[in-house]
Amino acid sequence: MFSFLCKSVLHYRRDTATLSPTHKLFSFQHSPSIVTLRFFISTFENPNKQSFAASYLISRFGFSPESAFSSSKRLKFKTLDKPDSVIHMFENYGLSQDQILKLVKKYPRVLSFRSEKTLFPKLEFFHSKGMSGNDIAHIFCAYPHLLDRSLENQITPNFNFLANLLQSNNKTIATAKRYSPILYHKADTYLKPCIKILEEYGVPKMHIASLVYRSPRSVMMSPNHFRRIVERVREIGCDPFKSNFTVAVLVMSQLSKSGWERRLRVYKSWGWSEEDIRAAFIKEPWCMMTSDDKIMAVMDFFVNNMDCDPSFIAKKPYLLKPGLKTRMIPRASVVQFLLSKQLIKRKPNLVTLFFSSEKLFLKKFVNCFDEAPQLLEIYEKRNQIFQK
Repeated sequence: MFSFLCKSVLHYRRDTATLSPTHKLFSFQHSPSIVTLRFFISTFENPNKQSFAASYLISRFGFSPESAFSSSKRLKFKTLDKPDSVIHMFENYGLSQDQILKLVKKYPRVLSFRSEKTLFPKLEFFHSKGMSGNDIAHIFCAYPHLLDRSLENQITPNFNFLANLLQSNNKTIATAKRYSPILYHKADTYLKPCIKILEEYGVPKMHIASLVYRSPRSVMMSPNHFRRIVERVREIGCDPFKSNFTVAVLVMSQLSKSGWERRLRVYKSWGWSEEDIRAAFIKEPWCMMTSDDKIMAVMDFFVNNMDCDPSFIAKKPYLLKPGLKTRMIPRASVVQFLLSKQLIKRKPNLVTLFFSSEKLFLKKFVNCFDEAPQLLEIYEKRNQIFQK
């Protein structure tokens, strides 16, 4: 028998020269004769190992022998028919060879699925809803256990519920790509109760849909915990009828208690009062997600370089959002040059300066001056410094 196995290895090596492009991709990454010979020797010494499935993983997908042995325990095939049909099924729905390789490496058990009965209905469903091969690969590679879930009882009802809420299959696909478990956790457990809580507080449906679309994970938590978050946001003073309410809920769902307290200390170090911080959060909830280091750097920039009072930033917390090094400092350098040469009489509105598009900024602060070449050099030089 050992002689037969060795001949099989050598025969496999000769046959790889005639493999199709797909098969060549999944051939050995190292010397096939050495790796497979070692495997077959080990299998010959311990015949209880599931040799065929393990050798398939090694030869077609480049698994290490150790990983192949471990993964093969959960594989149920003894011929090429089942795993090859799975690969061909994925190819038919637009998955690339690299994507199939990634999926199999992450979830080898998929090779044991019955392609026509288990895979085809799910792939066909997603395809019918407008998913591309890249979309399908993204979702399955991120959360391969979706392949095990019931199409009839979980995936279809959840997808249809989301599509009805978001009024778009494309938005539903984007939502599923952000957090695929939203398609297979029973909607009655997390999604629907969390949405109902928002409705109880009077949050408009369009704002609820925006929250689910932007951050599906935030509505996939214990309803009791979610209610506490919503109640806290309401107590701070956020208006449920305004779009910032759901943004505040999103921030609260992601920010730990210690993180919140750290931000309070940082803002207070710049003289902000509790009321200043509360008002800033209501206007721009994301100000509490800005890192401690960025808060310190941006406040220092505005106070010490732009001659702004800290309370001014408290009233316009959205000024914390633009990139300090990539946008604010390069643009401020241009304005400082204009002021030093008296080409402008006073500092421009900071919202206009830092939030205008690149095209509008160049038109308003660079190209309209005779010194445009010098201004552009100053602007680009500052950008290049921080991009290195």
